[in-house]
Amino acid sequence: MEVSIPADFLVSARKKAINMFGVSLDVPGFRKGHIPENVVIEKIDEGEILGEAADILLKEHFPKIISEAKLDIIGQPKVSITKLALGNPVEFKVVFAVMPEFTLPDYKKIAASSKQQVASKEEKTEATDKELEDVLLQIRRNKAHFDWHEAHKDETGHNHPEIKDEDLPALDDEFAKVAGNFKSLAELKEKVKENIVAEKKARNIEKTRAQIMEALVKKTDIELPNILVESETEKSLAQMKDEIERAGGKFADYLTQIKKSEDDLKKDLKDSSEKKAKIQLIFNKIAEAEKLEPNKEILENEVKEVMKHYPSASETNARIYVSTILINSEVLKLLEN
Repeated sequence: MEVSIPADFLVSARKKAINMFGVSLDVPGFRKGHIPENVVIEKIDEGEILGEAADILLKEHFPKIISEAKLDIIGQPKVSITKLALGNPVEFKVVFAVMPEFTLPDYKKIAASSKQQVASKEEKTEATDKELEDVLLQIRRNKAHFDWHEAHKDETGHNHPEIKDEDLPALDDEFAKVAGNFKSLAELKEKVKENIVAEKKARNIEKTRAQIMEALVKKTDIELPNILVESETEKSLAQMKDEIERAGGKFADYLTQIKKSEDDLKKDLKDSSEKKAKIQLIFNKIAEAEKLEPNKEILENEVKEVMKHYPSASETNARIYVSTILINSEVLKLLEN
């Protein structure tokens, strides 16, 4: 955008700039903040005064220009002054990203079609005898491994004899009580079956959601500003760093281990970041069209939890973060149903 501001505006902005310099200037013989204009002009270069005046003009007028043009700006604009002289209009060239305009496809139809495609390949939500046996065997192995370490407290590593299946604890009511405070083996088996079914249902939901999102991205034509892709990449990197640090590692050591630089990782994340940015724009527009809002009580509770874990974080950013997650969840429920 090329912006031109009338010459008389520069005169008043210059006066404000001189007053600003006068407040911070130290001049012997004058009280700070009470320095005459002519003295300020003698001490401060005219180019510096005009530069500050141009900055004042831009801060005062650019938001109005953007508002009148009904533009939804993303990120910080890059400004270059193309003309700056008393008696002339002040001219700027401003480069900025705007929220892309796009038309939503028939998202409900896409969601229904995606559900049908996934339904034909869905896992049956039942626990087979084989699956039950495998989980129970793993529980017995874990219990035997735990018991070995309890009996050999001096052994801190895992360099111990292999525990054979014939040496595992017997699968009976007593084992069920010790393994998970169950009243009987039958109760343990029932709980394991419930967990297997719940996991399969969750996997089916994730497959449906992935299919819906993939189809929405393909059917929506969006010209994506780089700043949104960069923002998603930074989020993914921050999450990766947080997970590594929470596990007790160091991000620098991780980079050494995978033999990549941070820039390499950013390149690797580019495609997924583009997809995430598009999905978020689509979800925002669907939420707006359907008038979806987060539950206020849940929002407040979740913001408190975030601030508890990240006390130095901005509460405004935490609120935006939680609100986005909750609205996305509402959009997904709408599309699934």
